[in-house]
Amino acid sequence: MSKEYFLRVPTVLGLQGSIEINPQPLGATETVDKRVAYVMKYYSIAVKVGKAFNIHPLMILAQASVESGWGTSQLARQNNNFFGVTAYGKTNQYWTGEKRQSTTSKLWFRSYKSVEDGFSDFARLITSYYKEAAKVSNDITAYATKISASPYISEKNGDNRAKYRALIIQSGETILSIVKKKFQAQYN
Repeated sequence: MSKEYFLRVPTVLGLQGSIEINPQPLGATETVDKRVAYVMKYYSIAVKVGKAFNIHPLMILAQASVESGWGTSQLARQNNNFFGVTAYGKTNQYWTGEKRQSTTSKLWFRSYKSVEDGFSDFARLITSYYKEAAKVSNDITAYATKISASPYISEKNGDNRAKYRALIIQSGETILSIVKKKFQAQYN
C-alpha cells in the first residue's frame, strides 16, 4: 500500500495477526479487572487531551481500548501507541519520528515519548481528518457511527465497520460506567 494511503488511514486495524497490536495477557500480579485499571490509569490523560482538542475524553479512551486491547497491546505498553498509528507522515509536536517495525507485518508504527503524546497525536489526527466524528464526540453512538463510516476504517484491510462501531459503543458504555463509579465523589 502507498504512503498516501497511510496518511489518510493511519491505523491498520485489519492486522489481526500482528502481535504488536493484539491484546496481550496480563501479568500474574495484575488481578484487577483490566478495564477498571485502564480507566483509572488513563482517564486523567484523556481528560487533559480532550480539553486541548475539544474531543470528549470518553471517545479517546473508548477508541484506544478497542485498538489496544484495553492498553495491553505491545504498541501501547512499549511505544505509547494505543491506536496503531503507522509511522507515515510528517513529524509534529507529539511525534518526533521515532518508530518501531512490526515483526509480523513489517509495517512501521509510531513510538511516542508518553501516553499523553500518543493520545494527543491521535486527537490531532481526528480533528484534522475526521472532523465530523470529532464534532459529535460527546455522543457515543454518533461518534462510533461517524468514525466507523469514515476512511479511518478500511475494509480492504479486513476491517469490519459494523463490528468496529459496536465495539466503540460497548467500550464507551463500559468506560462511562467505570468513570461514574470511580470518580463519582469528584462530581458530587
